[in-house]
Amino acid sequence: MRVLWWFATLTVVSVATIILSEENAFDSLKNVALTVSAPAGSAARDAASPLGDIYDGIADRGHLVRENERLREEVEALQAQLADQQDVLLRIAALEDALEVKSTRPEDQLLVASVFFRDPSGLKRSIAIDRGLGDGVREGMVVLSREGSLIGTVSDAFQDFAWIRLISDPDSAVNAQVNTTPSANTNVLTPETPAPGDEPNPSATPTPSGAPAPVPVQGIAKGDLRNELVLELLPPEAPIETGSLVVTSGLGGNYPPAILIGSVTAVELRPQAPFKKAFVEPAASLGGLDTVLVLISFEPARLSPP
Repeated sequence: MRVLWWFATLTVVSVATIILSEENAFDSLKNVALTVSAPAGSAARDAASPLGDIYDGIADRGHLVRENERLREEVEALQAQLADQQDVLLRIAALEDALEVKSTRPEDQLLVASVFFRDPSGLKRSIAIDRGLGDGVREGMVVLSREGSLIGTVSDAFQDFAWIRLISDPDSAVNAQVNTTPSANTNVLTPETPAPGDEPNPSATPTPSGAPAPVPVQGIAKGDLRNELVLELLPPEAPIETGSLVVTSGLGGNYPPAILIGSVTAVELRPQAPFKKAFVEPAASLGGLDTVLVLISFEPARLSPP
C-alpha cells in the first residue's frame, strides 16, 4: 500500500513539473540559480585557464621542437653546400695562381698540392702535402707558393703524401743573393756597358741613364725559429739596405736561380764581426699555406746519379 502511495505521489509531482516547465514557471528560479552560480563558475574557469594554457604550451613546444630540428637540418645542409662551393672556389683560385706562375716559368713543370698537416712540435717548420711518389714527387724537389716564391723543399716522400721542410726550419739552408744597388759614383761594367775603347754592341740592351745595374751579394739564407729567416755570411762592406729583394743564387745546383725568397727587414754588423747579417721576411706567408706548387721538372744536384 505504501508503495502505491509513493508511486502516485511521484506521478503527480512529475506531471506537475512537466506542466509548469511547459508554462515557463521555473525560468525565474533558473535565472536566480545562474546569477548565484555564475561568479563561482567564472572563478573556476579562470582557475582552470592556466592549466589549459600549460597543456597548449606543452603541445606547441613539441611542435616547435620538431620545427626547429627540421630548420636546423636544412641550415646544416645549406652550410655543407656552401662549404663545398667555397672549396671549389679555393681550388679554382689555386689553379689560376698555378697557371699564372706557369706563364712566367713556361719551361717548368709544376704540380699543384694541398697542405693537410703541420708539424705541431714547434721545433720544426714543416708541412705535409697530399702528393707523393705516385705523383712524381721526390726528395729534394723545390716547392713554391701559389705566387711562385720559394717556401721549401721535399724532405721525405711517400707513396701518397710528402713532407716539406720550410725555409724557416733550422735545418734549412739556401744559397741566396741580394741584388744591391751600387752608389752613383761606382763605375760598374755590365754586358750592356762597353769598356773604354770597345765598340758598342748593337744587340745589347742599353742600361737606362742614371740607373746602375744591381750588384749581387751572395750569402746563405738559414731558417731561424725566432726570426724565420736570416741571411748570413754577407761581406761586411756590402751595401745592403732594408727592402732589398733576396732570391736564390743557383749556386750548388739545389735550387734554380732567381726564385724570390723574401725581402730584407734589418741589417746587423757587430763590431769585429767578419760577416754581416740580414734578417729576411719570406715573401710567402709560411704560416698560412694551403696550396703549394712542386717544381717537378727541376732535378736538384743531390738527386743526380753519381
